[in-house]
Amino acid sequence: MYDALTKFLQVLNMPQADTLIQLFRFKKWADTETLQAISKVDVLASPKNHHLMLRLMNHIHVVDEIFKANLTGLAHGYTALNTPETPSCQKLMDKMLSCDEWFISYIENLDDFSLSRIIRFTFVDGGQGKMKAIDMLNHVSHHGTYHRGAVGWLLSECKVTPPKDVLTVFLRDHCV
Repeated sequence: MYDALTKFLQVLNMPQADTLIQLFRFKKWADTETLQAISKVDVLASPKNHHLMLRLMNHIHVVDEIFKANLTGLAHGYTALNTPETPSCQKLMDKMLSCDEWFISYIENLDDFSLSRIIRFTFVDGGQGKMKAIDMLNHVSHHGTYHRGAVGWLLSECKVTPPKDVLTVFLRDHCV
């Protein structure tokens, strides 16, 4: 536990972009672990829970894509915070990991000045918003945690052990 706490404190002392990169690597790992656990669910025994887990993970992905578009100034094309169709677990994993990699690459090219710039955007409901780039990235980094927690609870109901998707475990097992 001491090593994990030490690594966590080292993350807090990193430059902002480095900290964000570490958090998005954690997000990618947590998304992967969660989707791999979902793939172990007996769909015939738990069809409703399996569907709900995929819907929750798809919601995370849609929000990620919306904020990706907002950060780049491009139109995202979403009219809701989820899609009408529910992708397969494998298709969702491919899409989420690609998006997570995009965020890591994007952040690698930012400096503190770029992170503090204000970005104006339109919410899916039509309302106007403005946020600093760093606040958008922090939202994306943290948003999925809440929903992956709900997925973990559903996994338990389906007799699948949920992943221990916490930052200290990631730092202990995957970082120097």
